[in-house]
Amino acid sequence: MGTRICIIGGSGFVGRTLVHLAADQGYSATVACRHPERARNLLVEGTRLIRADVTDGRGLDEAVMDAGVVINLVGLLFERGRQNFEAAHVHGTEHILAACKRAKIRQYLHMSALGAGQIPASAYARTKGEAEGHVRQSGLNWAIYRPSVIYGSEDSFFNRFRAMSRISPILPVVGGGTRFQPVWVDDVARAFIMAINNRHVSEKTFELGGPKTYTLMQLLTMLMDALGRRRMLTPLPFPLAAVIATLCRPLPNPPLTHDQLVLLRHDNIIDGEPFPSMFGRPVALEDILPTLVASDQPTRLQHQLDASRTRHLNRH
Repeated sequence: MGTRICIIGGSGFVGRTLVHLAADQGYSATVACRHPERARNLLVEGTRLIRADVTDGRGLDEAVMDAGVVINLVGLLFERGRQNFEAAHVHGTEHILAACKRAKIRQYLHMSALGAGQIPASAYARTKGEAEGHVRQSGLNWAIYRPSVIYGSEDSFFNRFRAMSRISPILPVVGGGTRFQPVWVDDVARAFIMAINNRHVSEKTFELGGPKTYTLMQLLTMLMDALGRRRMLTPLPFPLAAVIATLCRPLPNPPLTHDQLVLLRHDNIIDGEPFPSMFGRPVALEDILPTLVASDQPTRLQHQLDASRTRHLNRH
């Protein structure tokens, strides 16, 4: 196909799937990330790794060099030091857009989040919305994606509760009535791949969700059923959860933050078509969750699932 794509933040959960799917579709990829030495497993045919930091822009010019399409997947789940939402989401996007303009990039695809700019009390949602504003005003040929919770064999959603259920018979649940529309990582990656050099996506925003909505309590019940574990799912009041979030703040990977508590007070669902028909049909969570949780080799499983979805993509 001849197009080289640059995937910034490509060593993360979505990026790993996207890199393999891109290679299967014949694209060469440059993966830009802060720690390329930790991403050597992404060195599939045609892929190269570049050290880059979006917070100060270092390495971005080299990363986007010779690329026809740039995909920005950068997103933080929590803040730590100078790696904060403002630096990564807002200033990071500004640095990437500037590099794209200098390199005269043909197309820019941006990963945002469902609810971006709609929850002012959440720094995550606010900065995601600000980043979208910079993209729309960039003058580039852009498209924006807003997914709900993304799941897969290496996700940070189901796997966190799966790990907790190994060591505790009781799982505290904050915001159990909050609704989500989980979307499979392969469906998200496919939406990006099918947008490459596609003029029909220009200057459009796409919301990505699975075919069904669930409350958080329903999702955790489904997970325990798939694992075959009997656990007590106990509602945790928001005030008590706020105390726990404060205590967890010094941890390198806190299980709960105050910003996440803000988000948990709001549904994360799509009003309208759950998944753009131009990118195909999304997989139902019930069809994939049992397979995901049954595997003790998640990386190998994800690659097998990627290959299956690639065959489906080639037929369409």
